[in-house]
Amino acid sequence: MTTNGPLTIGFMAPTTRTRPHFASFLRIVPADVTIAFGDLGIVRRSLTDLADRMDAILATTTAGVRDGGWDAVMVPGAPVELQNAGLRDRLAGELSVPFTTALGAAVDALHALRARDVLVMTPFNAEMNALLTAHLSAAGFNATCAELGFSNENEALEIGPAAVFDMARTAVTAGGKIDAVYFQGAVLDPLPIIDDMERELGVPVIASNPSMLWSILSKLGRGYRIEGGGRLLAEWPAAG
Repeated sequence: MTTNGPLTIGFMAPTTRTRPHFASFLRIVPADVTIAFGDLGIVRRSLTDLADRMDAILATTTAGVRDGGWDAVMVPGAPVELQNAGLRDRLAGELSVPFTTALGAAVDALHALRARDVLVMTPFNAEMNALLTAHLSAAGFNATCAELGFSNENEALEIGPAAVFDMARTAVTAGGKIDAVYFQGAVLDPLPIIDDMERELGVPVIASNPSMLWSILSKLGRGYRIEGGGRLLAEWPAAG
């Protein structure tokens, strides 16, 4: 699908858009793209408590597309998909516009950058990390999740860029051979230092929101060269 002119893309966030990482994301969005935030309205206590919310996800997302006149939609949050098996198939059956999800976009990005051995960085608890690494393994990656000690994603809200960089350095040193670092869970925000991180670590750094941006714009037939969002956005490889 190829489009011309300005785009409006829905972003069905499971959490409030006032969190700081959304500002980091909006800084790398092209000028001809508007991000329209919607609210999935499914968070109970945390992002690891989203099971059995498929109907609500589908209802709010389809309503957002219909009422907002969006050209496409992003459904962020790996825990949303991990706890609602078959979400992508259901979205494909019900949406009238292109879409991407956090997991789908990240898997496509890792394949596009020819990564196989992947170090995963998240603010999630051990149970959610196990689900995530199992999903990546099923997608063909050797995925190892760094042990960062979080029990709830909100614990990462006050962690600044320097501390995130230090966590990545430590994890990469301990992790052995890797082809990419994959940040999932945008509250653990690598975007302010993603280019510096790639230069020092010597591997691509994939983050959830940039991956979704690359994925959905590629599905719309767009190509960009975006600085400040890591190698994926700077090189803009073809999506598989």
